[in-house]
Amino acid sequence: MTTPVLLICYNRPIHTMHVLDRIMEQHPKDLYVFQDAPRDYSNEQLVSLCEKVRLIVVQAVEGSETKLHYMQPEHNLGCGPGPMTALNWFFENNEMGIILEDDTVPHPDFFGYCEELLEKYKDEESVRAIGSMHLDTRKFGDGSYYFSMMNRTLCAWATWRRAWKDFDLYHRDVTREHLNKILKDYYGCSLRMREYWCEKLAEVQKDAYYHTSWDMQFWISIWLHRGKGIMPNANLCTNIGFDGSGVHTWDSSSSGANRPTQGILPLVHPKDTRINREADARFQAIYFEPWNYGLQGLKRLPYRINCRLKRLLGHEGSWIKR
Repeated sequence: MTTPVLLICYNRPIHTMHVLDRIMEQHPKDLYVFQDAPRDYSNEQLVSLCEKVRLIVVQAVEGSETKLHYMQPEHNLGCGPGPMTALNWFFENNEMGIILEDDTVPHPDFFGYCEELLEKYKDEESVRAIGSMHLDTRKFGDGSYYFSMMNRTLCAWATWRRAWKDFDLYHRDVTREHLNKILKDYYGCSLRMREYWCEKLAEVQKDAYYHTSWDMQFWISIWLHRGKGIMPNANLCTNIGFDGSGVHTWDSSSSGANRPTQGILPLVHPKDTRINREADARFQAIYFEPWNYGLQGLKRLPYRINCRLKRLLGHEGSWIKR
């Protein structure tokens, strides 16, 4: 495989080994590995786990024709700046590539799917990401994939340098009004969906996630440039990290946890290249906001109305001031 691959890892030897096995089956020409430094060097168990991961990486490549490019910072960067640094490094050296995190095991077809689409859409500025996740029971459109307003969870994906260069960790120059207008006019998002993402923008700008987020920021950069992503009609990755070992993947009942994968090759390219708004709306309800739909959504209706009123009146915090 000539397309370069980036693996982002930290301190999970078993998870990393499973992902590396799938990568090395493809005999990549270049493998980039970013491993974050231990958060606490006085923690012997943590240091030992990180060293085990490093040895697994070295041993996986040893004796193969794959060229290993390895990077580890001097200090721990965390789940936000860490992947950002990894991707900056990766795209300083490559025009396009495939990215995997250490808990996302891809189907073998994932690599051929990415390679073909990276080449096909390399000059199409509006196409900015290639995703791997399909949670729905339905198929959308007439092809093996469809176009989406986002790249979902970005655990196994692909993109181009031209798309990543617009990444911003905080988006502090973006107003809520501007993002709301883009989501409404260009993407046709519902009011509920726009409220959700405008709230996420505010949280990103305040660093409410304490440097543990970067994927939402990338989606916002796609939207600000009126771009779109590609999503498959078959699930091409399974996340094995919903076991308490990760920062974000703690809920084993999540719709994204341990999902079976399916093949997708040979690809059938869709005739319609417009964003599939129905697919995006369904994904929002299935993955991002399951509690805001159905019976649970009705129970939360007073809360949502309260939030809208406070925004309309410019009121922050509780209605009652002590």
